[in-house]
Amino acid sequence: MTKAQRLAAIFGIAFALIYAPTMDFNWTLATYHPIQGIWQFGRAPPLGGGSPAMYWYGFMVTAALGALVVTALAAFIPDRLMVHVPWRNLAWLVPLGAIIYMAYVLLPYATKS
Repeated sequence: MTKAQRLAAIFGIAFALIYAPTMDFNWTLATYHPIQGIWQFGRAPPLGGGSPAMYWYGFMVTAALGALVVTALAAFIPDRLMVHVPWRNLAWLVPLGAIIYMAYVLLPYATKS
C-alpha cells in the first residue's frame, strides 16, 4: 500500500469516527437556512416562517476539517510503523461501525408513531 493510499484510508477512518459523534451531539460549524439562503456560524435555531435549520453541511465541514488534521498528523508518522496496520480492513470496518452507531442513535426517530 502506498503512502497516498494509506493517508486516504486514514482520512476515511477519521472522517467516520468524527462524523458520528458530531451528528449525535449536534456539533456543527455552520447552519444553513435554505428558504432565506442564510448561512450562520455554529448551531443556530430555525429562523421561523417555516424554514428549517439544516445542520448537515456543518457536520460535513466539521468532520472533514477534523479528518484533514488527523491525516496531516499521520503523514509525519514513519512508514515503517504504519505498514503493520491493516488499513484496507479498517477503511471499511470503521465506517460500517459508524453507520451502525448512527442508525442506533437515529432509531427513536424511525420508531415514533
